[in-house]
Amino acid sequence: MTTLLRRLLRAAPPPVPASLSSHLPLSTRSRRTPHRFRRRHRGANPAPPSPDAVSAAIASLPSRFTPPVLASFLASTSDTRLLLPLLTHSLHLPAFRPDPAPFLVAIKRLATADLYADFDRTCALSFSLLPSLSSPGPLLRNALYFYCQFGRLGKAFHVYTLMRASADPAARPSADTYHALFTALLSRGGGDTLVHYMYMDNVTALFRQMLEEGIPPDTRTLNVLIRGYAQSLHLNDALRLFHQMRPLYGCEPDAFTYSYLVHGLSAQGRTRNARELFDEMRGNGLLPTEPACNAFVGALAMAGEARDAERVMWEMARAGRVVDDITRRALVEELSRVGKREEADRLAREMEQKGIVSARELRALLSSIRNDDDDNLDVDDSGRNTCKVATTSFLPVGLVQAVLGLVVLVPRLYLIDIVLLTDCGDQGGLQ
Repeated sequence: MTTLLRRLLRAAPPPVPASLSSHLPLSTRSRRTPHRFRRRHRGANPAPPSPDAVSAAIASLPSRFTPPVLASFLASTSDTRLLLPLLTHSLHLPAFRPDPAPFLVAIKRLATADLYADFDRTCALSFSLLPSLSSPGPLLRNALYFYCQFGRLGKAFHVYTLMRASADPAARPSADTYHALFTALLSRGGGDTLVHYMYMDNVTALFRQMLEEGIPPDTRTLNVLIRGYAQSLHLNDALRLFHQMRPLYGCEPDAFTYSYLVHGLSAQGRTRNARELFDEMRGNGLLPTEPACNAFVGALAMAGEARDAERVMWEMARAGRVVDDITRRALVEELSRVGKREEADRLAREMEQKGIVSARELRALLSSIRNDDDDNLDVDDSGRNTCKVATTSFLPVGLVQAVLGLVVLVPRLYLIDIVLLTDCGDQGGLQ
């Protein structure tokens, strides 16, 4: 076998057929760029304004204007592409003093219009004038928020550094600043658990820095942290932070707090802890979110607690939270799997009677209840069985194992024969 492998590795690769050569890639690089290197999809950048339009906009400026007048003029300009040229022209006037108000109007309008290139240049221009700007707090906070919305974390943290180094106490980071950074970090990767796991160390360090600066967190900020811990499967850290909300930070948990925890615990199969938090939440008069309801009912069903899952499902349905079709199907199939076909049939029909499922979905649920040998089961439009169910017969377990063993063993013997024949043929050819 070793000799055969050496010969195969040393042999030149066979020529590629002409019919396939045009379909094979000429490079080993993947055509699909990894998601971490892809930019967020944006439309094509609009063409810059014409010189005549810029000249006309500059000519329409008042002869002597102050920063408030310029800010109102920028707010009333119809073409957002003219904002940056107007700002640049104003800064070259000797009598004009820089002020945060025109920059604030410009970056808000440019970010709303999704003109990132002009937005970035306007922010860079304002940052270069920070020492001469009075009260730059609103400008920095809006710049950081919009950088987070654009998904530019590097730029956002640069603004965060400028805020920390600012001499103006009103420009220092606040709870809203950290909330925006936490949300931007945890929005990377969508629902990818590994990506959240990688970013949680940065989020934890940033939260520690927030506490060291004496900024008390609010419920909204703590909810983002709990959601990050739950999505990165750090459920113990999420529970620890949850139990510290009242005594340490003076924050009351809301429906989102409980929903993130119930969803994360259900995803890990910790139904006992999820049930405790769910009962506590319902005792406080709070309703979970629909993803939390789906995860909790599905976890109870998969754990063999179908009665509790059905109770929670009907309780949430009365409160206006209807579980999705995947959760309903999982609950019905779990009842059928444990041998409670009558209860599964009764539950499916009850859901149809109460308007939770349609007639088409009812037929699909009843079809999923059937065993593999019940091929003759037919269902009419009302979901009623129209024929008798045949008696299911099972093959002996030993016979099934023997057949599966032959299925696995025969290909192996066939491959061994091919290798031996190839080895003998090579040796015979060399003699």
